[in-house]
Amino acid sequence: MKGRFLPGLALVAVLRVAAAAPLPGEVVTQIGQVAAVPADERKVPGYAGAWRQAAAQAKVIERIEELESRRSKACRDLIVIDTVQAAPDLIETRPRRVHHALERWSVQACGALRHYDVWYSFEASSSQLKVSESSATDFQAELDPPLRRLQELAAARSAEESAGKLRWLNLPLPADSVPVANSAGARGWLADFVPLGDSPREWTQLIGVQGLPRVSSPGQARALLAGMQQARQARCGVPAGPVESLPREGDGASGETVQTYLVCPQVPDTNYAEMAVVKAIEGPDYIYVVQRAWRLPAGDAERLKADSEKPRAAAEVFLAQVHLCNPAGDRQRCPAPYPR
Repeated sequence: MKGRFLPGLALVAVLRVAAAAPLPGEVVTQIGQVAAVPADERKVPGYAGAWRQAAAQAKVIERIEELESRRSKACRDLIVIDTVQAAPDLIETRPRRVHHALERWSVQACGALRHYDVWYSFEASSSQLKVSESSATDFQAELDPPLRRLQELAAARSAEESAGKLRWLNLPLPADSVPVANSAGARGWLADFVPLGDSPREWTQLIGVQGLPRVSSPGQARALLAGMQQARQARCGVPAGPVESLPREGDGASGETVQTYLVCPQVPDTNYAEMAVVKAIEGPDYIYVVQRAWRLPAGDAERLKADSEKPRAAAEVFLAQVHLCNPAGDRQRCPAPYPR
């Protein structure tokens, strides 16, 4: 009797350890805090197709196929229909540093819709990938405190999204983009990306994304871009250009969307010119500022105008795809939602 009782006590102890609470020394990451690495190839729709490497996407598909093959009625006809970032990334700092991430994949399997939880654990010595059907993840979470904590964060995020408090930023970066800077704090967050082979300082092209806290007064985005024009005028000796209004985001909770073109014929103390197209969107949570910039050989205004025509057109095409989505009812317009 005594031998049969002790395992029960051990299980109760494990379940108590996994009771709802933050992990010791945990860091729940904010948008911009973790460097976002764009996918090298899209194999699935949604978040994972935009922000996970092709090898990782393929590994998850392989695990799902494995699980489907074990069913009493094995299914080999699988279509991944969506992938989302289910929760903010979670970093354990004690007893060792482990970075956790949770995604939710929706799969059409022989006519049935199924949802799978995809749990990544990254650490210096070894990393793990675990995939389980969402309906079966709860018991596993009782035994794995990090997964349990990710599920709590996922539930909180789902509630925020359902209430219309969060927005997704669609940021379809070129496949050869690599992150070179990122930060997050009380004054907002930012991230910079350059083509593979460029350096943080000696770049030829740059895509920058930034989120700034909203203020209650209207016109914040327009004032921000007008200030950028004035700064460029003072630095480069060129007249400030116009700030143009664009159609507003369609959910009714966002403010103005504006765009401007910045040009500097010769950056002081260099031999190059810079041009950038900048878009600012007043969301309900942040002012989202996205720019695509180029460096070109310095020259007179007419030569620079000719040299910058193609880069400017490419920047405008890229920024036309940058917009906000309300995940409570409008996910299809954001196939590449920036990690939050």
